[in-house]
Amino acid sequence: MRITKVTTRTGDKGKTGLATGEKVFKSDKIISALGDVDELSSIIGVCVNSCRDSETIKFLNKIQNNLFDIGGQISLNSFDNSIINEKMITDLDNQIDILNSELDPLKEFILPGGDSFSSNIHIARSVTRRAERTTVDLYSESLNDNPVIMYLNRLSDYFFVLSRNYNKKNNISETTWKR
Repeated sequence: MRITKVTTRTGDKGKTGLATGEKVFKSDKIISALGDVDELSSIIGVCVNSCRDSETIKFLNKIQNNLFDIGGQISLNSFDNSIINEKMITDLDNQIDILNSELDPLKEFILPGGDSFSSNIHIARSVTRRAERTTVDLYSESLNDNPVIMYLNRLSDYFFVLSRNYNKKNNISETTWKR
């Protein structure tokens, strides 16, 4: 799809078009899910700007591309799971395993924080959880083995482990929850 004109005025009456050509209200579940996925990609862009690690930046850019694929699938308003594939989920699992292997086990909950990068990664994690909730609501009829839900679930785990790993590598101490 090519975007030739940004301002179309077609949404001035509260509706917008999906990839299928169908018009839906901007308050539709599909648009909520698309908005959350778009917001997530935007916060990842903020994270990239303060990241000091080129390999992490590459992987975050890959995630942004995957989120565009997820947005495309959502916009097609289809339960066809061919766009989001097992490799995308496996890549996240592998990254989580690598990052987690370098960390000490958690003994207490940690408070989100660190430098600008790791703090924003925690924001990305919480936005991912919201995107996951809105897509669970959207796909409530097809939750079994739904790759969009699986990807978003793993992605929030990845962000949590990435923040902890990044803080450790940069000698930024974790603040634990005090009861």
